[in-house]
Amino acid sequence: MKVLITGGSGLIGSRITSMLLDKGVEVVHLTRMPNSKFGIKTYYWNWRTKEIDDNCLNDVTDIIHLAGTPIADKPWTMKRKHEIVQSRVFSARFLLQKIKSKEIQLNSYTSASGIGYYGARTLSKTFTEEDSPYDDFIAKCCVYWENSAKEFNEIADRVTILRTGIVIDKEKGAFPKMSKFIRKGLGSPIGNGLQACPWIYIDDIARLYVEVLFNKKYSGVYNAVAPEKINNKEFTKITANFYNKKIILPNVPSFVLKGIYGEMASLILEGSPIACDKLMDKGFTFKASHLKEAFSLF
Repeated sequence: MKVLITGGSGLIGSRITSMLLDKGVEVVHLTRMPNSKFGIKTYYWNWRTKEIDDNCLNDVTDIIHLAGTPIADKPWTMKRKHEIVQSRVFSARFLLQKIKSKEIQLNSYTSASGIGYYGARTLSKTFTEEDSPYDDFIAKCCVYWENSAKEFNEIADRVTILRTGIVIDKEKGAFPKMSKFIRKGLGSPIGNGLQACPWIYIDDIARLYVEVLFNKKYSGVYNAVAPEKINNKEFTKITANFYNKKIILPNVPSFVLKGIYGEMASLILEGSPIACDKLMDKGFTFKASHLKEAFSLF
């Protein structure tokens, strides 16, 4: 087995790489900024300029596609929206084109996606993989993203898509930003605090990608979130307790966040419960099924 990872130096990609190397699996990265963090071979690519080192595909059996411009780092200008979508979709299609030109048949292709597929909206309904996508920007982005992954069915025995929630890691990713003010004793729920916060512990999402690689019964779409259903108010309280802080300030008003972040504020002001039953039915077990368990593993 030889696994090619795009976005391999990111939060999830780094953890996947470490786990695969521990198993003796050969791993290579496609990157625009070569590094030797893991002592593995990295190859240059740039989907914008259609540049790639074709040697990256030599003997590759499986691909994990994680590359994509961060969704919440900057305001959603029209230019930024195009970048968010194109970095996921065009990069996948460029990679597919190169694989076809070399007539490679993959064992598996696994792509990231997001729970944004179900839309930035707060409903009591729990969404499953069978539900249709919503009609806002982030949902459309996920649809385009997943459609580009499904095109790999032409050259891969299995295609798997993981709709991922908030990844909980103490040092990197979204959680340190979310907990920043809580750690300073200045945290409070956002908006009405009733929006769901589907999440998954970093080791669980990385283990899931590894499981998909080795277990042929995985294919299709899965919600990659922990079983716990929790809203923003509860999430904030549990986080504050972990850092020995109290929630003393009133909720952050929605209009304040909308004024600062514009349309992007919907990512934190809205959210619906997401089911992971399909994943558990496949036999996947979580190291952290509840947020308190994830914190205990920090």
